Amino acid sequence: MNPKVSLLRLPAALLLGLAGVTVFASCSSPAELPPEVIGKAEGRDVIAPFDDPSGLLGDVSRRLADNIAESDIGQSFGAQDANVPYPDSYWPMVNNGIDVQWHESDPSPLEKFMSLVSPAKLEAAQAWNRAHHGEDVPGVRSWYGICQGWAAAAVLERPVTHAVAARMEGGAPVPCTEGTEGCVRFEIGDINGLLAEVYADARARFIGARCDTPYGSIVRDESGRIDRTANGAGCKGLNAGALLIVLHHRLQRDRLPFVLDAQNDTNTDQIWNQPAYRYTVHRYEPLTDAEAANLVATGNRSRVPRPYIWNRDARGFVFVDISIQWVTEDGPNSTYVPGLEATRSTRVVAVVELDAPADTPNASIVGGEYLADDDAGATRLRVPPFVWLPTGTAPERLRGGGHNPYVRAGIVRALASLGR
Repeated sequence: MNPKVSLLRLPAALLLGLAGVTVFASCSSPAELPPEVIGKAEGRDVIAPFDDPSGLLGDVSRRLADNIAESDIGQSFGAQDANVPYPDSYWPMVNNGIDVQWHESDPSPLEKFMSLVSPAKLEAAQAWNRAHHGEDVPGVRSWYGICQGWAAAAVLERPVTHAVAARMEGGAPVPCTEGTEGCVRFEIGDINGLLAEVYADARARFIGARCDTPYGSIVRDESGRIDRTANGAGCKGLNAGALLIVLHHRLQRDRLPFVLDAQNDTNTDQIWNQPAYRYTVHRYEPLTDAEAANLVATGNRSRVPRPYIWNRDARGFVFVDISIQWVTEDGPNSTYVPGLEATRSTRVVAVVELDAPADTPNASIVGGEYLADDDAGATRLRVPPFVWLPTGTAPERLRGGGHNPYVRAGIVRALASLGR
């Protein structure tokens, strides 16, 4: 991946699988889970409580026929074009986040905001930003930023499509004529950066787990599977069966985006929060027990008799090949860039495990195993370790919290409304 789009990770600040947790600043993510929570992999690698799609979406069906069908092959499902999240910068901390002069000689987004609402507090706002979202963050690295704030805002907010000239009147921003007293011009990128800041600690729901393990230290078994207990749950990815359920219910049923961590084979010790908006089903078919076991163990369908040892609850199997489309970083921008013009994808190939043969009407999804497929461009690490949903607007806090306390969420959202 281009280093430009690398995202921040700091020590874990969130507990996994809890409704209503707060997304702390700095691309925070679910905490690494201890082995006793994960359980032994062999024979019990199932959809665990921290993988449970209901923790993300509430009431969902695990019935296979409710999540994928042969008629889905060749089809794409997801948000309508108008609801595709917008791209933005991850606002690197080495550049002091939203306190960077990105547009020619213009002041930074933070400077513009403070000049609009409280010029006397500019230095205090900048000091907070340097210490918490800027170059003074301990151990700051080039890929540290507030990607979780951008992702949350892009999922929940409609895109800003033009610049805004505003002044304060009655405690709220109103349109004004540039050059008049108190009138401040905000580019699209300025407003998007301010939105990313105030959504950096938006409340959210998560399932899955972060990885935290560098690629060279990841432990695999004799079949090439990622060992959950050796590395924590995240490196193996959100259980493949759980991911299929999330894709169907959020993207096909609800046609709404969510956020995933776009892990690949080179960035397993980083967090890459990306707004996902669509998926395509390339292949889908039932498998025999022997085919499933051989695919997981060897990567091919050899009919050599082999027991399926990785989930003792599995009684049936299907093969899935899906690509997930997500929005990557592109910004900050002074002209509107649609999310469809800043898209990448993750290819996922997996054996999905069922509690009954696939042709049983009520067969339900109980787990899954990711596969490596060179032809498809899929690997066992190019999978989402976790997915999450922002659940509401940014908090309106003046002191404390995970976003700059001098940047008022209500005023920022009002500016964004003027830019639509």
